[in-house]
Amino acid sequence: MHRPGRRIAWAAESPEDPFGVAAAAAAAGAGWKGSDGAPSSRSSSSTEEERAKGAPPVREAEARDEDEQPLLRGIFGVGKRSCDVVLSARRLSWSPIQPERPVGGSNVGLTNEEESVEMKDVFSVKLKRRRFAGQQKGGLLLGITVFVCLKKEGNKLKDSVINLSNLSEDHCYLWFKHLKEILNGFPNRPKSLKVFVNPNSHRKEAARIYHEQVAPLFKLADIRADVTVTEYEGHALKLLKECDLTSFHGVVCIGGDGTAHEVAHGLLLRAQMDARRDGDDIIAPVKAQVPLGIIPAGSTNILAYTVNGIQHTVTATLHIIMGHVQSVDVCTFSSPTKLLRFGFSSMFGFGSRALALAEKHRWMPSSQRKDFAVLKTLASLKPEYCELSFLPLEQDAQGEDTKQQKRLKSGKFPSLIT
Repeated sequence: MHRPGRRIAWAAESPEDPFGVAAAAAAAGAGWKGSDGAPSSRSSSSTEEERAKGAPPVREAEARDEDEQPLLRGIFGVGKRSCDVVLSARRLSWSPIQPERPVGGSNVGLTNEEESVEMKDVFSVKLKRRRFAGQQKGGLLLGITVFVCLKKEGNKLKDSVINLSNLSEDHCYLWFKHLKEILNGFPNRPKSLKVFVNPNSHRKEAARIYHEQVAPLFKLADIRADVTVTEYEGHALKLLKECDLTSFHGVVCIGGDGTAHEVAHGLLLRAQMDARRDGDDIIAPVKAQVPLGIIPAGSTNILAYTVNGIQHTVTATLHIIMGHVQSVDVCTFSSPTKLLRFGFSSMFGFGSRALALAEKHRWMPSSQRKDFAVLKTLASLKPEYCELSFLPLEQDAQGEDTKQQKRLKSGKFPSLIT
């Protein structure tokens, strides 16, 4: 998801820093101690050298130790085995319970391999019940189901489940409460989203993709979604100018690149309005209030592929649910006197003419439409001349005014600001 204007976008996380926020390493004020308990005679510079080589600061080590401390321990059935299950703030782990063996008995065939899942990879937890047909509430409690986000090959994400079986209601409710508390402690995960669905994207499959693949995962993660099915081009832009975004943790668009560009433009334009900018201050635009999530459902999905590394509906949805964020660059397009729009990219010449022609023939199948537009544009290809100017990001106000005036006098204008 993009926070346009160098904001953050829900997307694939960095392996070193999964939430896109580097942890601050704070050193303890007291000096390091030697093995005998007395203060070490090593200088502070040697201490800093050890830290630079990877020696963890005291507070970080203590925090990690605290995260590893068991919060709960109990017996659940996992698969077809009874397991000793341990919950800490960092992970959920389980290992098979081995039967008692007589003295001198053989250990052949007995394994005690521990399995675990990181809590940062868990996106939902539910009580599992057996219900009769038509029964909506209640039912026999069977245990707890933990929903996990798994990384697969090729940047793909997949949802999976772990069933913890136990018939004790008190036992299950206690574990359920602690699991929910841990999940609620992740700050970047959204709980309320504004969703725009473009029903005309590609083969008009966006609505079906949302209801069959996206909505069930949002419901599992207890995310409230306010859904708007757009009725015409510019509908999302109009609504974003008017609606109150303070009650939402993010905006999601389901469609192609055109839909994503429109929603991103609306988010940034709304930010300028809320900041009481005149709309033409393109040098330092205000950041969007909330991040933008892009779920691919169009004929072209370059933006979704760029931020997720793959064109895959479930992967994009899970990145949003997990609160994965990624910074993206956004630019402004303007005339000499007016801001035209915010966007991610622009084409000039052959590419733009081919796309414009393809857009006019959306009644054709996608592959045929693209081939037709490329061939027809090539047949009428001709040179196109332009002059492109830009303004650096950091300049004093006087320098900016002078260069702007020079460009206007010479017929040049700043057409792209990054």
